Amino acid sequence: MPHQLISDLREGVAVQQFFIVRQAETRTDKSGKPYLSLVLGDKSGTIVTRVWNDILAKCPGPFAPGDHVAVQAQVESYKGELQLNVRYINTVQALRDLGRDLKEYDPDLLYQATAYNREVLWQELWQLAETRIRPPLQQLVLNLLSHHREELMVCPAARLYHHPYVGGLLEHTWFVARHAVASLTIYPDLNPDLVLAGAILHDLGKVKEIANPTAPELTAAGQLLGHIVLGWDLVRAAAQTLEFPDPTLLLQLEHIILSHHGAVEFGSPILPKTREAFLVNFLDDLDAKLKMMSQHLESDTGEGDFTTYHRVLQRGLYKGGPVAAAEPESSSETEK
Repeated sequence: MPHQLISDLREGVAVQQFFIVRQAETRTDKSGKPYLSLVLGDKSGTIVTRVWNDILAKCPGPFAPGDHVAVQAQVESYKGELQLNVRYINTVQALRDLGRDLKEYDPDLLYQATAYNREVLWQELWQLAETRIRPPLQQLVLNLLSHHREELMVCPAARLYHHPYVGGLLEHTWFVARHAVASLTIYPDLNPDLVLAGAILHDLGKVKEIANPTAPELTAAGQLLGHIVLGWDLVRAAAQTLEFPDPTLLLQLEHIILSHHGAVEFGSPILPKTREAFLVNFLDDLDAKLKMMSQHLESDTGEGDFTTYHRVLQRGLYKGGPVAAAEPESSSETEK
């Protein structure tokens, strides 16, 4: 059976194909029986998947993030969102060990990645730092970009909520930097070097927080410290190596990194206390939330004008109704 992209699946469809395991968790149902809660993915997105106790007894796995799995399942709808009810699941490796024919297995179909050309995004970020940021911040930003290029090209921006795919961090950083360039034309009295350096480096710690880009998971350092502290540490270490000459300027950049989530309850140890930090906080939040909205709108298959409730955004989203007809100009307006 040809691969059906997750984005094309509809309720009632039977699937028999391959996926990548993005998340795996053993839970118990209301009767106390164990079942497997999975998030499976392909290049078009992800879908929640349930392996109930009776199937789990026949297909025990184990299954871990990053595994490629063969699945037979039925597409069902639960609270307006599609999910897979599994009838059979096994890893590609286990099937190979059994000598099974996997002629329809194509791993290239399973990796979700940014739709943008990552080389172009990288070059534009590099050029922005090289041409729009002045020394000494220019050298610091270019040094960090160069040193972490390989990770930035593949690292997701998150495990789940926004840009959770290969190259997602690079895409998110590019958007925040573009927002910053536009904002500086409106607020020219802000320090452009700090704004742009902060926009480019604000999430750099995620290269140390997130591992396994095709099935994102947190590193030990990511769980114990988080990307804000990890990013601050990367910036401070690079500045020490380069013998950064302006401690006050460096302090202000470090403040942007540490405060960019905007509130203690969101993970920042300090609130934004400069205009540059305040701007980067809002631009980061804007791009993340717009991406979350897009992802939720794309994944919702329920009827009606609004999506299901989004736990992070704390609302259902309007899907958009029919295009409103243009109102005719009044004669009084056209005569003016």
